[in-house]
Amino acid sequence: MNQKGESYRQLLGYWAPEMVTMAVLNTLPLLFDAYVIAQLKSTSTYGTLGIVNNFLHMLMKLAESVSVATIALVGRYNGAKDYKRVGSTLGDAFWTTLVIGAVPSLLLFSFSTEILVALDVPKHMAILGSPFLKLRSLGVFLLFINLAFLGFMRGVKNTKTPMKIYIVGISIFMVFDYILVLGKVGLPARGLTGSAIATLIQYSVMIVMSTWHILRTEKYKIYFSKAFYYFFSKEGIIKIITLSIPILIDKAALSSAYVRLNQVINPMGKYAIASFTLIKDLERLAFLPAIAFATVITFLVSNRLGAGDQEGARANIRKVLYLAGGMVAVGLFVISVNPAFFAEVFDPRKKFSSFAGAAFPFISLLVVFDFIQLILAGVLRGAGDVKTVMWIRFCTCFFFFYPVSKFISTLPIENELLKFILIYGSFYLNTGLMGLLFIFRLKSKRWSTTKI
Repeated sequence: MNQKGESYRQLLGYWAPEMVTMAVLNTLPLLFDAYVIAQLKSTSTYGTLGIVNNFLHMLMKLAESVSVATIALVGRYNGAKDYKRVGSTLGDAFWTTLVIGAVPSLLLFSFSTEILVALDVPKHMAILGSPFLKLRSLGVFLLFINLAFLGFMRGVKNTKTPMKIYIVGISIFMVFDYILVLGKVGLPARGLTGSAIATLIQYSVMIVMSTWHILRTEKYKIYFSKAFYYFFSKEGIIKIITLSIPILIDKAALSSAYVRLNQVINPMGKYAIASFTLIKDLERLAFLPAIAFATVITFLVSNRLGAGDQEGARANIRKVLYLAGGMVAVGLFVISVNPAFFAEVFDPRKKFSSFAGAAFPFISLLVVFDFIQLILAGVLRGAGDVKTVMWIRFCTCFFFFYPVSKFISTLPIENELLKFILIYGSFYLNTGLMGLLFIFRLKSKRWSTTKI
């Protein structure tokens, strides 16, 4: 009997470099930066870092929308062997990101203090975070551009080059972050500002590397009759924007939920804020395998459906759920055995590690809901069914999670730990509802016949 879909070995082969890429992009720089900032031994500074990074995480998800749209389009055209359209899609994505990336960056730079105050951030922490947010807004613009390049590479099933680019980028970031934040090799300590400068250097180098690779790689010549930046099609740009908008809305809806969590937790004080930052980062560490598999399943489903192999696409979905679920469960268990140990790495004065350590095991039990919805959302995006993901995430976040989290935050619960767990847990109940609705959609036949 013929094998349905990719083998487990092939799936792990696609996943491994993507895992490294996701670690370098989403987790390693955040954890390293948090560790370096923790050496300043200021809970307020550490908490401020978490608040700003949480907000920036939402904007990074917005940047990923164009990249995901590029993956879906490039994967579909590549699977159909329409190489000319693969190349023109990259050019259209490049010019699209220049415009789209400039808007949030400009707003952040101009209204950084006002944004933090609107999030109910304590005044002294808002003052600490404003200069940091201004500089990081410039990094967001650079990230938009680079993710368009990486979307092209992933769409043609090249996950190794993005991995290498991110390895170089994070290495540069770590060196400059350590030097500039703490003031080494004769330079003054710049604290949070130093971290932002290190990010700007990192993304600039990555853009240069991505551009050089695409222009100089021999096997890409089948896609380009001229350099990618000469491709400019009004119709192509409109198609990318049309496909990106639903992805942008759904990613903004989910990632804004973390910002919402911060907002309702902020009144509980700096130790609760720092605990939220720590728990979120530790969960993200354990969640890495699922994040990587979500990207893999997007381009695999896109390519399989482009070749007319719906049965193979479904087989890949089942295999990815098994693999990702097992890996995430192991990671959460390891951290839950002794969460205080991990917490004290980022809390050298032991001000909030006991609180965070006590909350983590209970919250981690609900992470399974987030894992399921993440993978299934990647499946639907790969099929071009982005509007379904958009509407489900938008409606559940704004009409379920927002009011529920607000309601819990107003309850007269004297036990701060219990209140913290209930507020945080409401986020995962929301992702559980998302996953259930995604399953209903996948049981229909319409998800795999969406036109893009």
